[in-house]
Amino acid sequence: MSASTVSAGNLSSMKRRSLPAADSLAWLYGLLALLGVLHLTMVFGRGVNWDEFWFYSQVQTMARGEFIQPLQTIHTRFFAPWLPHMPGSVVEHIVIARLFMALCLGAIAVGIYYVAESFSDKRTALLAVAIYLGAGFVLHHGTSFRVDPIVTALLTTGLAIAARTRLSMPAIIGLGAVIGLAGMVTIKFVLWVPAFAGIALWRWQDEDWNWQYPLRWIGAGAVALIVFGAIYWLHSQGAGEQASASAGGTLSRSANKMFGLMHSPYIFMMAKGAITAIPFVIAALMVPSTVLRMDQSVWGKVALLGLWFPLLTPLFYHNSAPYVYTFLLPPVTVTCALTLPALVKRYGTPLVVAFVAFSSLAVWIVDDREAAVRQKQLIAAVHETFPEPVHYFDCCGMVGSFPKANEFLTSYGIEKYLMTGQPDMLNIMREVPVPLVIDNNENFSPLLDGGDGSLFHPDDAAALADTYVPFWGDLYVAGKIVAANQTESWNVLVPGPYTLSNAMMIDGQSFEAGGVVELDRGEITIENASGLDGQLLWGKNLTTPDSDPPEQYWAGF
Repeated sequence: MSASTVSAGNLSSMKRRSLPAADSLAWLYGLLALLGVLHLTMVFGRGVNWDEFWFYSQVQTMARGEFIQPLQTIHTRFFAPWLPHMPGSVVEHIVIARLFMALCLGAIAVGIYYVAESFSDKRTALLAVAIYLGAGFVLHHGTSFRVDPIVTALLTTGLAIAARTRLSMPAIIGLGAVIGLAGMVTIKFVLWVPAFAGIALWRWQDEDWNWQYPLRWIGAGAVALIVFGAIYWLHSQGAGEQASASAGGTLSRSANKMFGLMHSPYIFMMAKGAITAIPFVIAALMVPSTVLRMDQSVWGKVALLGLWFPLLTPLFYHNSAPYVYTFLLPPVTVTCALTLPALVKRYGTPLVVAFVAFSSLAVWIVDDREAAVRQKQLIAAVHETFPEPVHYFDCCGMVGSFPKANEFLTSYGIEKYLMTGQPDMLNIMREVPVPLVIDNNENFSPLLDGGDGSLFHPDDAAALADTYVPFWGDLYVAGKIVAANQTESWNVLVPGPYTLSNAMMIDGQSFEAGGVVELDRGEITIENASGLDGQLLWGKNLTTPDSDPPEQYWAGF
């Protein structure tokens, strides 16, 4: 045999050497790199969700110097000075903000690693980070422009401080500061109480039940209250009684509505979340039995189950939409460090890594990346039609640079609006001109197309149905259609210029087709004697966008 000849056995050996060893960390680093790339593509390519538009509209509200209720809006202080002034559209601004959320997601990953490593080792902690980043709902929403990545980064940092330190004075201050700031970001930070109680109990056990250790947590709690109070006071300056009433209402509604067994409208989403995160689910479901078999005291087991408890939150928390799993899963991920070694031992690191990678890629591949393009088209059409900002009604504040005139119309938002018993939209229309309705969640079209108005207060339903006419796709504009050879009375609720499609008489005064008339609020009489159906449309000869209206411009959960 010549020296250049390679035996089959040698060739097989070379192939084996070309791959990292089964226990090499390279498998885990490669998986984390892949997941990082997938998350970055979500930053730039995933369609904007309702909440992200609403989040951005709050930033624009703060940038305009308008009042905003002080709880759960502290993010506006960071983004308002610069984000609205960046070049590009609303969607592109949200993409820029998502880059900040990607940094928050990185902080979450680091926090999970440090806490998980305190229960295991480096290899297991890296794998725990990977199953979190690869979970379907985290992949979709981990970099979304919402409160969730921000508050989760803060709380995971706090959990790491508690897990990796003995709570010396700097650690007490740091822990209290992140918890206090987290409370200003969102009041749902309280859902992490079992996790923090669990880590506190675990570390107290490590401290041999030293009576001084609970005092350090009391100190951290005091710092949290001081930080929360100081930030709240600064953030609410200038709002006075309005701020206090708004904050009190937010707390009261949350306490009354947010909790109840099996009452979340999103509870069915748990199944989809499980299917799109099978590696995570397998590890998480093994935790309770693993903990119960551990050679630990009862209190040690209770502590570990406290960290695992947030997995059950969707069973009793009303707003358990898919994006909230980014917030709920980090403590659960930490407990997965107790079960992942058994999976690795049985199947090997390469196979487990491949399973996580395959599961994540399957979620990533089917994501709709055209929704953002259609959203840009719709928003561009609004700006083309209305070069200057106008007040508008819609679901979620989709055109952030325009002042949204109604509340966020989620299912909870609609319920809250109806509970007030007030015609909020009519009241707004009496205060400011609202010439535009964007029916971006099919809240308005059933009513405006002559059908069901049950989503609205009766007075609002009547006002909306009598005020807005179809314009382009999901855009409706203030106006009135008058049938041929008919005379009608109309209560004008949106003052301003109106363009006439036909020659008409208004309150006895003649106007030519294409003419513009200034109308004030109040009753007018319109006579259309042209023989053709006519229309008054708010604005000075508004031009319909040349493009076809987009459809299905939501990527969904």
